Amino acid sequence: MKIEGNVRGEVFKFTFYYAKDKEGEEAPRLIEEKMNKLGYPFKFSDLEPLRWYRESLSVLAILVAKELFSWTDKDIFNMGYEASKYSLLIKILMRYFVSSERVFKEAPAYWKKHFDFGDLEPVEFSEKKKYTIMRVKGYKFHPLICLYHAGYFLRIANLTVRSKKIDVKETKCVFKGEDCNEYLITW
Repeated sequence: MKIEGNVRGEVFKFTFYYAKDKEGEEAPRLIEEKMNKLGYPFKFSDLEPLRWYRESLSVLAILVAKELFSWTDKDIFNMGYEASKYSLLIKILMRYFVSSERVFKEAPAYWKKHFDFGDLEPVEFSEKKKYTIMRVKGYKFHPLICLYHAGYFLRIANLTVRSKKIDVKETKCVFKGEDCNEYLITW
């Protein structure tokens, strides 16, 4: 909870949308109650999409949901994968107006609009060899978020790359002594 950094409310809300879809109408309230007991009260309904919130609270909400609903690592990956489905703008832009190479190049600006810390770096992109490498630097909250980010990157690739088989693999991890998290996306 002492780690500095903020995230937009829109990103924070994804946990609650996913929990509600997966666990039912009461899920957001159950997360709120548990967070209140832990000393971090807030209301899901009060989250404003463009306002900044502590990323540590967003991560805590994910950890609380995982514990409350006995979610697996795969559930956390799927939460990241499903996050874009809650943003109509992202789906439309990714599917119809933006090439995969452009998404790759613009990713750092997108990151900065949603996080006031860390960096998302496009390392390599090859349409011919059918892969891209993305790095997240300056982000170290909890290992489960590595899975969340992997799921999110896979979904963005699914929305932009014209391929039926797309895969994502974390090739570097700050929780394994690396200086960044790195994701290899292949298709």
